[in-house]
Amino acid sequence: MMQMWFELAGWLACAVYSTIPAFWFMIHPFAERWRARHVSGRSPYVVLIPVWVAMWAIMALATRSWRHVALYSGAWTWVPAVLLFAIGITLYAKSGKGFSAKQLGGMPELHGADPDQRLATDGIRAHVRHPVYLAHLCEMLAWSVGTGLAVCWTLTAFAIATGAVMIHMEDAELEKRFGDAYRRYRDKVPAIFPRASSTQMERARLGCDGIQIHYESQGRQIWQIAIADLVCIGEYTNEAGPWLDDYFLVFAMKNGVWYEASFYSDACDETLAAVGKALGCELTLGLFGSTTYASRIVWPTDMKGRPLIMAKGVNPEVRQPTKT
Repeated sequence: MMQMWFELAGWLACAVYSTIPAFWFMIHPFAERWRARHVSGRSPYVVLIPVWVAMWAIMALATRSWRHVALYSGAWTWVPAVLLFAIGITLYAKSGKGFSAKQLGGMPELHGADPDQRLATDGIRAHVRHPVYLAHLCEMLAWSVGTGLAVCWTLTAFAIATGAVMIHMEDAELEKRFGDAYRRYRDKVPAIFPRASSTQMERARLGCDGIQIHYESQGRQIWQIAIADLVCIGEYTNEAGPWLDDYFLVFAMKNGVWYEASFYSDACDETLAAVGKALGCELTLGLFGSTTYASRIVWPTDMKGRPLIMAKGVNPEVRQPTKT
């Protein structure tokens, strides 16, 4: 009897979760229309919520006839399911920190020029861009693993396929809204699954006090250099991503020694802004989308955009620029 109730709950939960991308598609392609409705004093949710609830019923009716088909059964299946439930709940809790209820509910998309709009990149979002969607996935997987029902697995697969399209469209929407800030964030942080080296990246940190640049990793200082001794700043990428670090900054000194730092380091953007201020220019990177070996000089300005000298096709050998 208990198993029957679990199967019923799992089927209905997955039916609801599987409609989330469809609910999102109702909003974003027609955002301007919903905003106009909001301006006129009529809440878009008066229409959106009932339609979404109707989707739940349609999905449940469409899968009702084969909801008892089990791929496997056994009490042991609820052990990994409970773990997935716990991960999902934890992600929901962490997603709410530093993220307003309006943002979680999609209000900025419907209201347009809402002053509450901001790009949240801290907390759990320093590791994954869409933690709420990852939480949804964990919950659907938990029900699928636990019940073993074919309908749950099918609805989960459907949600993954439509969710991938949804995430792609949402990234485009956020890039349009936040510009370069979101592009830098997108290239640093994966959409759903944290990088395998996230622990190391979490501990790596760049810093600058306007006089010196310092780099720390795993709680210890790796190097510290004086801005006055810089002769070149560059960037390069390799093919190690997405599982390993594939994007690096290079700081070359007057004595011919150069230092590296991961682009994914904490406070990277703030450090580049501080160094640029000390040098009297803006330091802009240009290899965000590169997934192959590429290099580029960022400073000095008269050499900006030129490739760094590559050594053995892997790491750049940065040399003091000479006047011609």
